[in-house]
Amino acid sequence: MSSSTVSSINYTSSRIYVYVGLPIIIFGVLGGILNIVVFLSLRIFRQNSCGIYLITISFVNIIQLLAGFLYLIFVRGPLIDGIVINVGNCTIRVYLVQICALISMSCICMALLDQYMATSKYKRLQDWSHRKIAYHLCIIVSLFWIVCCIPHLIYYNAVVSSVTNIAVCVITNSIFQSYVNRFYTPVLLNTFPLLFIITFGLMIYSNMKQMSYRTVPLVRRQHEIQITSMILTQALISVLLITPFFILTTLTSNIQFTSDPVINAKIQLVSSVTICLYYSYYTVII
Repeated sequence: MSSSTVSSINYTSSRIYVYVGLPIIIFGVLGGILNIVVFLSLRIFRQNSCGIYLITISFVNIIQLLAGFLYLIFVRGPLIDGIVINVGNCTIRVYLVQICALISMSCICMALLDQYMATSKYKRLQDWSHRKIAYHLCIIVSLFWIVCCIPHLIYYNAVVSSVTNIAVCVITNSIFQSYVNRFYTPVLLNTFPLLFIITFGLMIYSNMKQMSYRTVPLVRRQHEIQITSMILTQALISVLLITPFFILTTLTSNIQFTSDPVINAKIQLVSSVTICLYYSYYTVII
C-alpha cells in the first residue's frame, strides 16, 4: 500500500514540473526578452539608473530559467528518461544558477537603494542616483558574485547514490555543506535580502508621501512614481515567491526527517510546488 502511495505522489510531483514548470519557462523567457526590448527602446528607462538594474535583472532571469529550471524539469519530470548527470552539467549548472540568483537579488536591493536616494529630499543623496553609477555597480557586483561562487564549482560533484544507483549533484565537502546550510541559504539568499527589501521599501514609501508636499516638477514626480512602483512591485513579488522555497530548503537541510518513504515523497511533492513558486519569480514581467 505504501509503495503505491509513494508512486502516486512521485507521479504527481513529476507532472507538476511539466505542466506548471514548462509554462513558467516559456512565459519567463518571452517576458524577459520583452522587458529587455522595452527597457532598451524607451528613453525613460535608458537614461534612468533603475533601468540599468531592470535590464540586468531581466537578462540574468532568462539564464536562470534556462540553466536552472529547464534542466530540473528534464531531470525530475517525465520528458526525458535517463538523463545523465555528470561533473560538467552538475557543477557548471549549479555555478550559473547561484550566480544568477545572487545577481538578480542584488540588483533588486540596489534598485531599491537607488530609488530611496532618487526620492530623497536631500540633493546629495539624489546625486548618487545616476545611470553611470548603476552601470558600474552592476558590473562590480556581477564580478564579485562570479568570484565568490567559485567554491560551487569545486565542491559540487556528481555522485552515484547507493540507494537508487543514479548520479545526483551534491556537495562533497562537509565544511562547505555546513556553510551552505547555516549561512548561505538562510541568511545570504533569504533573510538579508528580505530585511533589506522590507526596510528600504518602507523608507521609499515614506519618501513618496513626503514628495507630494515638496516642490517637485509634475513630470519628475510622475516619472519617479512610475519607476518606484515597478521596483516595489518586483521586490514584493520576490519576497512572496522566493521565501517559501528557502524556508523549506533550510528546514530540510538542517532537520533530520524520518526515513518513512511516504513522508519523504510528500516532502518532495511540497518541494516541487515551492520550486515552481521560486522560479515563478524569474518570470515577472514588470
